[in-house]
Amino acid sequence: MKKKMHDHIRTIEAILFMYGREISFTRIADLIGEPEDDVKAHVKKMQEDYELRNAGLRIMITNNIVQMVTHPDVSEVIESITKKEIEGPLTPVSMEVLSIIAYRGPIGKMDIEAIRGVNCSFTLRNLLRRGLIERVDNEAHKRSQSYHVTMDFLRILGVQSVQDLPEFIELSTDKRIDAVLYNEYSNEEEKL
Repeated sequence: MKKKMHDHIRTIEAILFMYGREISFTRIADLIGEPEDDVKAHVKKMQEDYELRNAGLRIMITNNIVQMVTHPDVSEVIESITKKEIEGPLTPVSMEVLSIIAYRGPIGKMDIEAIRGVNCSFTLRNLLRRGLIERVDNEAHKRSQSYHVTMDFLRILGVQSVQDLPEFIELSTDKRIDAVLYNEYSNEEEKL
């Protein structure tokens, strides 16, 4: 029983980290196939463990929503890092994610991560803060959001639309990317 609880807590922790923003207990329960009350108990245990260890992260719970956040004591360091990310030049990772969104948007976070092969929560947050991308409701999956580039992004590049980007038609319909995304969807459909 204790091992099973530890496994669920570990899974929930990974979900909170991957999401990088708030998520409902209901959604977590759906994702791990456990009752919502059990999820709440696991999150509460995780929250207590983080506080007991005085960890650099905290679990914030508001109503039926939970989010992994940084500890207030490290806010100056996090603020400094964030400020450098926002004000400094775009990193190669940021450029890559921004390119994926520009050529494939609107596109969901999971699809971006499928293309890149790694988590991109931090990069997406920075691009959002810079005003280069924005979230939009995902029509295909009502419970998720997609990203697309903003008018500011287009203005900075001096183009009227994403179709004016270099090699837009070739890159926006690249079959190798379609294969990555298609395989990702096929694997999800097989699980259902």
